[in-house]
Amino acid sequence: LQHRHSLKSALHLSDGNENNLVDSLSYRPVNTDDISRCYEIESSSYPEDEAASLENLQHRQQNAGEYFMCATKPHSETNYEHIIGFICSTRCNEFTEESMSVHDASGQILAIHSVVVDASYRRQGVASAMMNKYLKQMLSMSNLVADTGQNGFSRILLLAKSNLLSFYVDCGFMVLRP
Repeated sequence: LQHRHSLKSALHLSDGNENNLVDSLSYRPVNTDDISRCYEIESSSYPEDEAASLENLQHRQQNAGEYFMCATKPHSETNYEHIIGFICSTRCNEFTEESMSVHDASGQILAIHSVVVDASYRRQGVASAMMNKYLKQMLSMSNLVADTGQNGFSRILLLAKSNLLSFYVDCGFMVLRP
């Protein structure tokens, strides 16, 4: 899937289902101390052969940290922020499994590896809210002007399972091939 990366479309994304959970979310970059929690969510959300390893997540945080964002909610009994989901990406110049295994800071493609929400918070608008925030931030970072692709990556791509295509289309992506 490729994101229709005009800034205008990304700024007006909404799932139309705002709720208290979504309203209480905060977003921030993932730091080193967050990786074990991200790995816990990742490994419980994807089949073993598709989930990123702990080492892959550490590598992405260390080398492409500006493209690794988490959603947190305040813990009900403490001031602690609880990570309930994350999105991580790397940059590359071609969209292949091999090229996605490393981060090329000057790559023209932003390849999204994971969009994942803890199972107990799914179907509550969290993934839509995370994608909305993430895409706004990424498009702003890249300084894209319409479809020119100047001063940053020119495309945002991801692989998606067929049952999630409508979700990603609703987030502004278009299907390149089934």
